[in-house]
Amino acid sequence: MNAQTVPLPYYPFKIMLFKVFRLIVLLLLCPFIVFSQQKKLEQLLSKWNKLTVVNQTKPDTATINLLSAIASEYMETVSDSAFIYSNKALALSEQINYNQGRARAYAMLGKMHYMKGNYDISLNNSLIALTISTQNDDKLGVANASNIVGLIYLAQNKINLALKEFLKAAAVNKSLNKLNRLSSNYFNIGLCYLENKSDSTIYYLLLSKSVSKQINDEHLLAMADNRIGDYYLQKEQLNKAIFYYSSVIKNTSYQNDWENSFAYTGLAKCYYKLGKYKAAVLCSQKGLLLAQKTNTKWDIEQALQMLHQSYSAVGDSGKAYQYLLMDKQYSDSLFNESKEKEINALYLKQKQAENEVLIKKNQIAQEQEAANRLIILIIILIAIFLMVIVIMIYRSAKKTEKLYQDLQKKSDYIIAQKQLIEQKNEDLNNSNETKDRLFSIIGHDLRSPFAAMLGALRLFKTDELAEEEKELMLDKVLEQMTLTSAMIEHLLTWANSQREGLKTAIIDLSLTRVIDEVLGVFIAVANEKKIKIIHHNEVSVSIKADQDQVRIIFQNLIANAIKFTKPKGEILISYLLTDDAVRVSVKDNGVGMSETKLKKIFQESGKSISTYGTKKEKGIGIGLMLVKKFVELNNATISVFSKENEGTEFIITFK
Repeated sequence: MNAQTVPLPYYPFKIMLFKVFRLIVLLLLCPFIVFSQQKKLEQLLSKWNKLTVVNQTKPDTATINLLSAIASEYMETVSDSAFIYSNKALALSEQINYNQGRARAYAMLGKMHYMKGNYDISLNNSLIALTISTQNDDKLGVANASNIVGLIYLAQNKINLALKEFLKAAAVNKSLNKLNRLSSNYFNIGLCYLENKSDSTIYYLLLSKSVSKQINDEHLLAMADNRIGDYYLQKEQLNKAIFYYSSVIKNTSYQNDWENSFAYTGLAKCYYKLGKYKAAVLCSQKGLLLAQKTNTKWDIEQALQMLHQSYSAVGDSGKAYQYLLMDKQYSDSLFNESKEKEINALYLKQKQAENEVLIKKNQIAQEQEAANRLIILIIILIAIFLMVIVIMIYRSAKKTEKLYQDLQKKSDYIIAQKQLIEQKNEDLNNSNETKDRLFSIIGHDLRSPFAAMLGALRLFKTDELAEEEKELMLDKVLEQMTLTSAMIEHLLTWANSQREGLKTAIIDLSLTRVIDEVLGVFIAVANEKKIKIIHHNEVSVSIKADQDQVRIIFQNLIANAIKFTKPKGEILISYLLTDDAVRVSVKDNGVGMSETKLKKIFQESGKSISTYGTKKEKGIGIGLMLVKKFVELNNATISVFSKENEGTEFIITFK
């Protein structure tokens, strides 16, 4: 496969002939369609230029509506010009207090910021549009703003809130027979069900396609095909998924960089699951280029994630690690703590606005009640109307009580949301700490094997070795590089699986085998210092624990033992089995620790606890904190005994 080839699904010969014929027809029609769209924008811009010359942009509703139409056309291409014309429309609307124009401008700004991934700014603009439309009883404006708010909630994985907004918008647009907006609402409802992997996804996406075909909305058709591809990808029906993603890319009558980026990244996910990793790399690269072109952060992050996974699969650890770091940067940019706090604060602002509406309704009801009482005082003199007045008072009281109950429910809901927001903030802090730990683990565990290989290569470069010794050393370096490469691959895979937080998967595993694998990585470092390592592995010892975390525990303990043992020293690894526990001892005759430092090793990290080894090996002071954390996660205990200049012994007891 060359660098320009994108794998596409196989078709039978007759179907292929039909596809070729249709492709020729589309190629012939495409220039006219594109020309028609471009001509519409040019006509709008020409009309605007004439107005600027004649009226010097006199603020009136016709001028504002023209600016909004131009902004809407630019929005289809995710162009920054949409911001310019939306802001112009907003400024003129403010001058003449044109509320419908203000609401529409804020809604378009909210949608553009959503497409750019600026969810906090998008939500702020959309809520302003929603408030203005609600106050002016503009049903179409309410539906439009509710749709954008729903998109933002969906991006934040608040599925139930998003679904509520989309259903509200769809009901309004259906009553107004606004098919272009209704097709968008159906599409967004399908996205909500897609998040829950519900079969209702296909129903609403196909409903959206049906309405879109009636109004010839090519953009929404492309979006629907992409999300249908997503649905079949989740269902592991990869050939169907590839078909829908490919249909977007091959549609010559309509091309959109944003949707093509989504489609290429979707294809990459399919090929990755099929084991076609080179094809996955190629599609991910094309998806990334298009996403960077449109500057859509979410699509960039998805493409980077697939590049990391695909390069890991083909064995290119360097590029895999490079894209992992880039992916982390974009992921943090989209979902960092400050943005989440802003979005939650704005969510409370929306609820407060709703409460203000309820309060106003309550005030109106109270004013109506006062008027009723005045009427009652007048009419009470006339006995014939007494029963009518009693009924009116009763109904008014019931209405007031209902409004009060609704207000109380809203207040209770806001309190519950505040507690949920505080929990989310705590979860975000824990997530950031987890990511920091993962990168610390990777750096810490790679330090020793790379130091050993570097020392061997420096010795090799001195030309002081005989040919036989050089050949033997090259074999050892190759063996060490093979082990280290496997270790890097394993660490990257494990780190990727832990991105949402530290997870412990308890399984039955051979403890002696895991420690043998760890010793294989560190044997070169030990040999360089002429340290003798004795491992009593005559009998296989099995435990129930997380294999990756156990490996990291003993990598740290053995690395520290080598680090603080003098040349020609000795390290002993032994086991003691009882009826209900397995005790593992890692003991060295190295420099040992003072009582003061012994009290700190599980309490502090960083420079305050880190020291140089017997050959000036550097440390970062985090290893033992991680060891203690993983020991506790595996329901085990750890103890340490040490004397200065006599050595140190760590004992871990697994139940």
